[in-house]
Amino acid sequence: MRNKFYSFALTGVVVASSLMSAAVFASDGTINITGALTDQTCTVTSSASVGLDSLGISAVPDGQAAGFKPFSITLSSCAASLDGKVVQAGFEPGPNTDLSTGRLNLTGPDADKAANVQLQLRNYDNSVIKIGDNTSDKGATIANSGATLNYLVGYYANGAAGAGSANSTVTYSIIYP
Repeated sequence: MRNKFYSFALTGVVVASSLMSAAVFASDGTINITGALTDQTCTVTSSASVGLDSLGISAVPDGQAAGFKPFSITLSSCAASLDGKVVQAGFEPGPNTDLSTGRLNLTGPDADKAANVQLQLRNYDNSVIKIGDNTSDKGATIANSGATLNYLVGYYANGAAGAGSANSTVTYSIIYP
């Protein structure tokens, strides 16, 4: 009789916990994710580093940008099927990215870094690129199996700029159609 009681109690606990876990794992919707990998790519070369001019701190007032330098990402030997299609560089957020602004935080020892300064990427037409938001990156049309993606990088003051180094890095991936 005692075993029957424990068996009944155990069954009740199992049923109750099953009902509770169903409530815990209830879903409110589904996200469908689609993507593709392509073997239709290009050879990529870029300016591995960009040397910004040294500016006086007064040249970069709070909330302003200055000292932009161009850099390019060159695509060559593209698959013939890509001619006439637009490709772009997708600048990827990383450990140096200020996700709220899409600008690059400076790297290096704090004592050496310029105060209240970030680096800002822009498209060739001077429109702002927000790192991590590929809709803000402008691309180029592939012609004759190649293209050049032109961008700018410069200083941006998010407060009263202080003297120091202004170094950072950003990673990118080519986004194919």
